[in-house]
Amino acid sequence: MSNVQHALLVEDSATQALLTLAELEKLPDIEVEHAVSLAAALEAICRTRFDVVFLDLTLPDSVGEETVKRFCDAAPDLAVVVLTNHDDDAQALQSLEQGAQDYMLKGRIDAQSLSRSLRYSIQRKRAEISVRDARDEALRANRQLERRMRQINCLYGVSRALESPELPLRVAMEEVVSLIPSAWLRPESIGVRLTCLNGLLPGGIVETSDFMDTQWRLEAQVFAGARPAGRIEICWPESRPPEGDEAFAVSERDLVRELARRVGQALERACVQKELVQLATVDFLTAAYNRRHFMAVTGAEVQRAGRYGRPLSLLMLDIDHFKRINDERGHAAGDEALKAFVIVCREVLRDQDIVGRMGGEEFAIALPETAMEAALVVAGRVRAHLAEMELPVSGGAPLRLTTSIGVAECKIRDGEGLEACLGRADAALYRAKALGRDRVEAAE
Repeated sequence: MSNVQHALLVEDSATQALLTLAELEKLPDIEVEHAVSLAAALEAICRTRFDVVFLDLTLPDSVGEETVKRFCDAAPDLAVVVLTNHDDDAQALQSLEQGAQDYMLKGRIDAQSLSRSLRYSIQRKRAEISVRDARDEALRANRQLERRMRQINCLYGVSRALESPELPLRVAMEEVVSLIPSAWLRPESIGVRLTCLNGLLPGGIVETSDFMDTQWRLEAQVFAGARPAGRIEICWPESRPPEGDEAFAVSERDLVRELARRVGQALERACVQKELVQLATVDFLTAAYNRRHFMAVTGAEVQRAGRYGRPLSLLMLDIDHFKRINDERGHAAGDEALKAFVIVCREVLRDQDIVGRMGGEEFAIALPETAMEAALVVAGRVRAHLAEMELPVSGGAPLRLTTSIGVAECKIRDGEGLEACLGRADAALYRAKALGRDRVEAAE
């Protein structure tokens, strides 16, 4: 390996250049190139790798500390020795502050001083580069540590929100979306959108106000078990993230996938919980409330009506001659009749009205905020709407259904409870059946 060192002398004075070059040539294992301007020097360092530069402060195209600054900015890894005619400590300090490693008076230059300055300057620059590299590495490590801590804190907050039994699912997802930007060093520059495909979130989308479709984004698909359930999208609305390419590094992509996985687990739990609630509260065939849940929900409505002095009426309904449908057309046709009956009821009823299957072909409907006169009108509409329908059934002619209905307004002021009111409505139902069916009767 060659031990030859390469030096660049930047000097516009021909006489001074000859004197300095003569002294440099006395040094062993050194090759020197000469430039007469700053522009020529900058061109030289682009084509040749130098170990040290002897730089005159006064050049045709640059003067004073500006010369040092411009050169050191262009060649930050080069050792620079400033040459000057002035013995000025202030100027020497300025040169060192601008990036030079040493300062020499031209009148005192000799081979020995040049050799010493050359060696010292190179060692100082190497030490400076080592310190700078160590500092930069420490800054990178600190930045990576901060980024990782932000990711961990974000995941911790997301898990707490998703696993909290007190938070409704949409509220939990809104908190998740608000937490995600904190995983990056500049959270204010990040937008987030969570799209839910399985109907668990009203509207299906939760997003921050600054989300927009841009080319600078990361995304991951959300799965609830094996089923696609949505997508997480993280965008930088203005431009590439200030962290540069590291914002799209493996750790950031892994973070987005982990967020999607945890959201997917929460959606899967919500799906299971919803299914369990439906199994416990909803009749599997007709999607009406089962008897137990109907009694619980309607009981709460009776209490509310009593507390605020509001009316509430109950309907008891029975599909006429339902056994004949099962016997003549089969149980599949009977099931279709039951489902169609509930659909017809809901087409006539309000959203707040409560439909329950009490058993077999018998149903009950609770009408909050409804007195007897209005309840009889509703019952008449249900009866008429059902009678006008023809229900297509495979393997035969369409079915025509009728219903008998008993109506009772709860005597809440007299202390009548739900069971007693249902009993009066049921008695009215049996009277409607006894009087020929396909009719509405009011309770006594």
